[in-house]
Amino acid sequence: MAANVSIEPNLTAKEWLVFGREKRPVALDRIEVTIGPTANFKGDLECDGIVKIDGIFQGSIKTVSNVIIGEKARVDAHIEAQNVSVSGQAKGTIVAKGRLEILSTGRVWADVTVNSFLLDEGGKLHGGLRMFGAGPEPQSFEVPPPTPAITQVEGAHEVEKPSAG
Repeated sequence: MAANVSIEPNLTAKEWLVFGREKRPVALDRIEVTIGPTANFKGDLECDGIVKIDGIFQGSIKTVSNVIIGEKARVDAHIEAQNVSVSGQAKGTIVAKGRLEILSTGRVWADVTVNSFLLDEGGKLHGGLRMFGAGPEPQSFEVPPPTPAITQVEGAHEVEKPSAG
């Protein structure tokens, strides 16, 4: 028996299926701000809900929720959000306290700081990736001593090859 699934007309199938491997849908009533495909916005945006961008956005976005950058969107911004999903193009900086997803059509030219990162096949990241909670870089790693190499067996005794050094 096939399930009857309806996708909201405002979202493409890819946008409907974002944020996590389980691909739970984004509830439309939680989208607080939508920048439509013919809109060109310059400025700073702060809100508590989901931000969905399908047009052109320049400035900054700060939300405690999620940012969805649609396939035709062009974003040049500093973005701070819980989760960020990119199907279009984004440049600037991205801070995702949760997850950054760059989907197969997504292109990102940014330095990003994230807790979790997903790069679909075909997606591109041009920039630095820093993970929250990664800790300080170690001074050096413990390298175990080399094991002796066995070169020949004489009778019933194994002979160790002397190490060079």
